[in-house]
Amino acid sequence: MKLILIVDDEIDIIDTFSMLFEVHGYDVIAASNGRDALALLDDRTPDLIISDCMMPIMDGVTFRRHVQQSPRLAALPFILMSAAPDRHDLSSITVNQFLKKPFQFDELIAIVKKMVPV
Repeated sequence: MKLILIVDDEIDIIDTFSMLFEVHGYDVIAASNGRDALALLDDRTPDLIISDCMMPIMDGVTFRRHVQQSPRLAALPFILMSAAPDRHDLSSITVNQFLKKPFQFDELIAIVKKMVPV
């Protein structure tokens, strides 16, 4: 099964996304901030990363920058999401998709299935 890493400090989002992706045939691992996500990436390599921007300890932009700098992880598809996109300087990173919260689950599933078919 394809593995998705979800990084978000809101447990409800992690729970909802986990159920959504598992129903669609994906395995899921999760972290509540970028630092914890980097620790997970030491042991596992997901097929896709979905991260929020605003999180404590390490935000999504900083987390993405770390992922981009890793030769092993740099090519992984990455979706970044935020309810306040204007509050983030995205000039130092690249992402495959940026989603403004709130968005429809159908939209997210369609994007994920294109990037990482089951």
